[in-house]
Amino acid sequence: MTTTTTFDEPVGLLYQMWEVREEATADLVRRAFDEFAYAEELGYDSVWVGEHHNVQDAPFYGRIPVPELLLARVAATTSRLRLGTGVKVLPSVPAQRSAEEMCLLDLVSGGRAEFGVGQGTAGPADPEARRRKQERFRELFGEILMLLRGDTSTGLPLLNVGPAPHLISRIWAACRDDASIDYVAERGVNFVVGQAEIAEAQARYVARYRAAGGTGKVRGVRAVFIGESREEAMARFGEAFETYYAQMGRNGRYAADATAAGLLPAQAVTLDGRLRRACVIVGDPDQVTAQLREYLEVTGVDQLDLLVQFPGLAPEPTRRTLELFQRHVRPALAGAARHG
Repeated sequence: MTTTTTFDEPVGLLYQMWEVREEATADLVRRAFDEFAYAEELGYDSVWVGEHHNVQDAPFYGRIPVPELLLARVAATTSRLRLGTGVKVLPSVPAQRSAEEMCLLDLVSGGRAEFGVGQGTAGPADPEARRRKQERFRELFGEILMLLRGDTSTGLPLLNVGPAPHLISRIWAACRDDASIDYVAERGVNFVVGQAEIAEAQARYVARYRAAGGTGKVRGVRAVFIGESREEAMARFGEAFETYYAQMGRNGRYAADATAAGLLPAQAVTLDGRLRRACVIVGDPDQVTAQLREYLEVTGVDQLDLLVQFPGLAPEPTRRTLELFQRHVRPALAGAARHG
């Protein structure tokens, strides 16, 4: 049965830590520390840091291969923010190492750690590689759950920083294939859908998760830029958006999948069409509120995270978006209806 409730949940931030090639990783990290402290001051609930590896042949690429190390540093300079991996790529790391990192980050952060976990990319249009990675994700995820519970019945070791069964309620799984969605739902794990996919596609995954018996919470991510007016916002954000769109909208895998599924047209000829294809919300506070309300309504997610750090975008407009959201958009969203 469909019920209507109000959205009144904590709001977090996702920092993929993407940056254009010309920017130094050290500068990006220093900026992140400053913005995370400011986010705590403004009242945001959490920050999540993406995991990325290797220099990419692209206009921008992610800079943080081990989010846990950066988040441990953030834990020492903040007191309230919850700190999440967004997401930890499971198929590339042994299950014991992943479980140990979860336990240790939670220990050094004073119990503030959260854990997004996922499969990573499987290479361009390679169904067989993708299937193998999905299977490996489920295998490793099952082992992590056993390690956190201290279950040694299959020969797994007892962790020297565990067991920590309470951490299972703080895991958020990111996956798109039916078998993996069913797997995490059946194990009572929370679910997350990211910033790069349109709401209609995400709604299908959320529905599948809940139909499979998922009882955890679902969080969703939207990329957002806010200005005093839409014109002013685009004037300040336009160059960064073009960089982002070239990689995530025009040629992005999720946009291509949505096109193949009939959810997006093959070509985006207007600004609104390009923003939709890249899953970016831009406007004044009222316009952003309206679009986020629609997103919550379509997807039915329980919690919301914002991506506000874009490659090539200066710190000042990013901070302005953080301020305007908390001052104007967040109070308006408290009355936003969503379907659960």
